[in-house]
Amino acid sequence: MLTAMHSAHLRSWTRLGRALALVVAMAAPAQAADAPAAMIIFDGSGSMWGRLEGEKKSAKLDLARDALRAALQKLPAGAKTGLMSFGHRRAGDCSDIEVIAPVAEGEAGRIMTPLDKLNPRGKGPITGALRDAAKALAGMTPASIVLIHDNADNCRADPCEAASEIAASAPKIKVHLLALGLEREELARVACIPKLTGGMLFDIKDQAALAGAFTQAIGLAYLNQGGPAATAAPETLASTPATAANPAGPPGLKLSARLAPNSAALALPIQWRVFKAGNPAPVFAATGSTVTAPLDVGAYTVEARAGFATATRPVEVAAQGPTPLDVSMEAAALRVIVRDAADAAPAAGALVTLTQLTPAGGTAPPARPLWIGPAGDADFVLPAGTYKVRSSESLAAREETLVLAAGTILDQDVITGAGRLELTAVTKPDGDPLDGVTFLISKDDPEAPDGRREIARSASQRAAFVLPSGTYYVTARLGAIDVRQRAGISAGDVVKRAVVMGLAKLTVGAEFASAKKDTNLKDSSPGPLKWPLSVRILSLEGEPREVARATALTPEFTVAAGRYRVEAAIGALNIKTTQEIDVEAGAARRLTVKLDAAPVSLRYQPPAAAASTDLMWDVRDGAGALVVRSAQANPKLMLAPGHYLVRLDTGGERLEKSLDLPADGFSKAVELSLP
Repeated sequence: MLTAMHSAHLRSWTRLGRALALVVAMAAPAQAADAPAAMIIFDGSGSMWGRLEGEKKSAKLDLARDALRAALQKLPAGAKTGLMSFGHRRAGDCSDIEVIAPVAEGEAGRIMTPLDKLNPRGKGPITGALRDAAKALAGMTPASIVLIHDNADNCRADPCEAASEIAASAPKIKVHLLALGLEREELARVACIPKLTGGMLFDIKDQAALAGAFTQAIGLAYLNQGGPAATAAPETLASTPATAANPAGPPGLKLSARLAPNSAALALPIQWRVFKAGNPAPVFAATGSTVTAPLDVGAYTVEARAGFATATRPVEVAAQGPTPLDVSMEAAALRVIVRDAADAAPAAGALVTLTQLTPAGGTAPPARPLWIGPAGDADFVLPAGTYKVRSSESLAAREETLVLAAGTILDQDVITGAGRLELTAVTKPDGDPLDGVTFLISKDDPEAPDGRREIARSASQRAAFVLPSGTYYVTARLGAIDVRQRAGISAGDVVKRAVVMGLAKLTVGAEFASAKKDTNLKDSSPGPLKWPLSVRILSLEGEPREVARATALTPEFTVAAGRYRVEAAIGALNIKTTQEIDVEAGAARRLTVKLDAAPVSLRYQPPAAAASTDLMWDVRDGAGALVVRSAQANPKLMLAPGHYLVRLDTGGERLEKSLDLPADGFSKAVELSLP
């Protein structure tokens, strides 16, 4: 993984144009045979009178003009520059495109003098301007187009088509975009232009970003392939010191690095180690973008490490020093940005896995991840080669294969196509979220037994799921209560659902129906039941199904609104009742059921000579089913109306006696004596 220092620095990169903190060397070395050429397209549409975010005084026109003026002051000698604009002469005319200053050598004034007179007023035909700029640069190499604009093409044309044409017909022309305050959707529509032509996109949101972005864009335009920065062969740049230019002073090395021979100098903290020929231990080590190492005259090997890229170069330290060594890392800079959709904000919670498939000019290494970490830290310096980038968050995953050439600076969007589903459960609309609810997410699956397959669940009060776009089935479950909904998710969506459970609290109590006061049987009097009550709740919505059961003096239940059948019984006895009720959402319902039962006292009166303490009572109903069994000498029971057979085993004999309890005869306690 990247060192902590590298990660801290790399996280400061911004969208494409600020992906690397590159130091653009504007001082002009000896001019190449073909001087670089650039056509600047300056937006002359009426929207340039608008302001950047947070800017209260100056229009985008003024800010961009001042930033361009400063950048052009650093033009290398011999540079050829031209100026175009659109929408600056006629309102509502998509053909209003003009080459104001043809591409030619000259001071910045030949560009800025007509630009100072620009009066934006019309439409924004970006696509047509790109095509005309490419024609104006025909035959010039190296060449670049620098497009300064504040909106996408509003003339019903596709700038991606123009970029594709330029890439096919003039592959050496790169297009760099300076986007002034574009909305994310608009930015996504023009991002194809630099991507297809090998240029860079500078997403400028405020005035603070203007100067640096303009300087980098103009600098890159004049550091194009074959331009002034490429006057020496890569081997010479990498290993041969320019001793003639060495200043006076003690011998040593002045070390710097770049991604590729034609790239701008790196401002990253490079890890440097210097080895004396024949000595495995380093004689110098330091970290920095540019480092001076005091060394004796002689032969050395320099190792430079940036991120995952390492380069080693031999060098001879001359007597007059320090000897400059500019190391080409043969590397690329990559930033992975995970988004659910092209116009969505970065998905910081995603996990990124980076795997090198094939190094440049080499064979495939073992298939194992090079780096795994959060998307917010996915900034890399990598050896040139082919890589696989995988992003994953919850159930959404996506892979991209990238071929990175030396010198590439790339912000790679990985579009997962996922959406987010956020769920809560409430008793009623606008109610507070409920605790204890489990959310289950299912999707259609023809191979599953019921045609659906569960793919995720959460018991969080505020459950959140990241899901690939599609249709899903949501179940909110509380105990035996299920509430089902269907949810459609599209890429980049954040779907929020409050599932209304429609719950109610149901308390069930019981009392005897008609028994009168009896001093011998305290439980026989009318009023609240003092025996445990077994209650079973069945939903009558559709086919009857059990939704809850409990045993207590007064069982309590949470149920959904609807119609129910309540079955209540005393323990294992045959005292039962059934009642149907309707429950409303949000209500607290108490149901008191009445149980028809009579107190029964069983008594054994043995002959004096046959007294026994080894007794077992057995009471069965008219069908022969056991109702109660007791070893007490004189058990006191509660029995429902009906016919019973009472048996008593005394250890030596069995005694039996019938007992009839009429439905309307519970006016007194019943006493049954044996024999």
